[in-house]
Amino acid sequence: MQFLVPAAAAALLSIPLIVLFYFLKVRRPEVRVASLMFWRPSIVDRQANAPWQRLRWSLLLLLQLAAALALGLSLMRPGLVGAEGVGKTTVVLLNGSASMNATDVTPTRFSAAQQRARDLAGQLGPGQDMAIILLSDHAQLLASPTSDGAVLRAAVDRAHASGGGADLSQGFSLANALLKGRPGGSIVLISDGHAQLANTPAKLVAPLTYLSIGSSDANSAIETFSRDADGTVFIRVANYGRAARDLTVEMRADGKLVDVLPLHLDGNAVGQLVWQGLPAGTQVVEARLNPNDALALDNSAWLVTAIPTHHKVLMVTAQNGFLERALKLRAGLDITVVKPADYKADATYDLYIFDSFVPKGVLPSPSLVVAPPQGSGPVSAGDLIDPGGVLPADPREALLKDVVLKDVHVQAAARVTVPPDWHTVITATSDPLLLIHDGEPRIAELTFELHHSDLPLRAAFPILIQNLVSYLLPGGFENQVFAPGAAVTVVPEPGATTLEVQSPDGTVTKLAPPFPAAPFTLTAQPGVYLVRQALPDGLHTSRFLVEFQDASQSQIAPGAAPIVDAASSSAGLLPRGTLEIWPWIALGALALIVAEWMVFLRA
Repeated sequence: MQFLVPAAAAALLSIPLIVLFYFLKVRRPEVRVASLMFWRPSIVDRQANAPWQRLRWSLLLLLQLAAALALGLSLMRPGLVGAEGVGKTTVVLLNGSASMNATDVTPTRFSAAQQRARDLAGQLGPGQDMAIILLSDHAQLLASPTSDGAVLRAAVDRAHASGGGADLSQGFSLANALLKGRPGGSIVLISDGHAQLANTPAKLVAPLTYLSIGSSDANSAIETFSRDADGTVFIRVANYGRAARDLTVEMRADGKLVDVLPLHLDGNAVGQLVWQGLPAGTQVVEARLNPNDALALDNSAWLVTAIPTHHKVLMVTAQNGFLERALKLRAGLDITVVKPADYKADATYDLYIFDSFVPKGVLPSPSLVVAPPQGSGPVSAGDLIDPGGVLPADPREALLKDVVLKDVHVQAAARVTVPPDWHTVITATSDPLLLIHDGEPRIAELTFELHHSDLPLRAAFPILIQNLVSYLLPGGFENQVFAPGAAVTVVPEPGATTLEVQSPDGTVTKLAPPFPAAPFTLTAQPGVYLVRQALPDGLHTSRFLVEFQDASQSQIAPGAAPIVDAASSSAGLLPRGTLEIWPWIALGALALIVAEWMVFLRA
C-alpha cells in the first residue's frame, strides 16, 4: 500500500483531540437547593467528567475515534500497488542515459530504476515472462523473455548508466520485435524522461506503462571551456535549475589550484567568465564547479594547452580552397600544397590528400582521396550519377560525431561498389559518398567533387575533415575531446614498439603490441588520458580528453511520458498499477458517523 497524499496525515491529529475532550471537566454554576435526594444521578455524571481520571471507554468514544481515523486515511488517498504494467509478456526498458547518474534519488536514479525492474521481476505470476532492454546510444537486449527471476535480476545487475544519450526509438523497435506474436504483452519504460525519440509518435504493439524516476532539476554545468591564442580562458556556465545558485569555479593548472572565481547565477540562467591567470608552461588546465550538485559529470572541464606534435601533410590539388582552409583550422599541421604535375612519389609525409588525382603505383598511406578520376582510386570510381539524398550510413559512426548532414546535397558522385574490407560512412539514396578502409593501411575516399556539393558551405564540413584527420593521422587523437564511452582510435607514430593509455584514475591499458592497435574503449570516466609510445628516439607522451558535453542531459528535471501510438490504449499509457481505495474508506467513515449519531439519540 502507498499513500498518494501523505501530507494529509495531519488530519489524524483529530484523534488525540477527541480523547482530550473526554478528559476535560464540565464547569457548572453553583446553586442553593433544598434537598440532595433528587440529585444523586448527577453525582455519577460529575464523576464521569472529573479531569485527568482513568479513561472509561464508551461506544460513543470508539465510534468517534474510528470515524476520525477513517476520514484521515481517506484524505491521504491510500492505494494498493500491484504489478505495474505487467502483462503475459512484459518488456522492461531501462533508461541508461547520462542524466540517470543524477543523485537526487538515493543512491542514483539508475540504481532506483534497477530496483524498480527487480521488483517487477519479482511480481511475475504463473505463465508470465519478462525481457530487459538497456537504452544507451543503442538498445541492448540484456535478457530475452523468461520467467526465471534469477536470470532477470542478473541481467538488471549487469546494466550500467552511460555518459551519453538513450535511443528510445530503437528500444521501442526492439520491444515490438520481442512482442510480435505474443498476445497480452506490455511495455514498461523506467526513465527520467531524457531519452531520444523520433519526432513522430512511436507505434507500439502493446500498451505502455511509464515509471518516472527523479525528483529535482537542481544542476549546473560547464557548457564551454576554451582558450584563445593569447592564453585568455573563456568559461560558460549554465544553471539548469529554477533556484538561484552561488558557485565558485576552481582553476587548476597541471592539477594544482591556482585561482577561484565566484559566480552567481539566477535560475535557468547562463554566466560567462574570463580568466587570464594561466601560468606559463601549463600542460593541462582544469575548471571545476563547486559546490557539487546532483550530476557530477558536467562539473569539470579540461583544456590541453601543451603544443601538439607537428605533422607534415601533403595536399595534391589543382585548387581547392575549401579543403585547404578546413585543414588549417587544426593546430600542429604543416601543410604543403602542390599541383598534380609537381607530385613526387619519393617525398615522405605523415598524411597525403589527393584531390581529383590519384598517383600511379602503390598509394601512400595514410591518405584521403577526394573525387578520384573515373577508373582510378583505391575504390575504383565509375561513371557519374545523381546520388540522391545524403544521410549517415550509421548514426553511431565516430567519424560523424557532431556532423549534421540534414541540409547537405550532392549534385553528382562516382558510382562505386564497396569492397569487403571497406565500409560506408556517408551514403546517399543511390550510392556511397564516403568510404573508409578497415584497418591498415588507413585510407578514406570521397566519391564526389566538393565543388559539386554544398557540403563545404555547411558547418559539417570542417568538423568532418577534423574527424577524418584524427582517424587517419598518426597521433590524430592528440588534444582531441571525446564523449564518455566513445571508442578512441589511437594511431601509433611510425616506429612505435609499444603503445599504452593511462586513464584519469591511473589505470594503464596496453594497446600494442600486437599492431595495429585495437580502438581504446575504456572511456567512461571524464578527464585527461595519457598516451605513451616507445619510439626509437625515446618515450613519447601525448593526451586526449573525455568530457561530458550534452546540454540536453544536463537539464535533469524529470520529463513527461513519451507520446506513443500504443495498441489497446487510446492515451498510450496503462494505469500506474495503483488501485485507490480511499472512496471505500470515506464511505466507511460516513457509516461510522451515522452509527455514532444513532447511538447518541438512543442514549
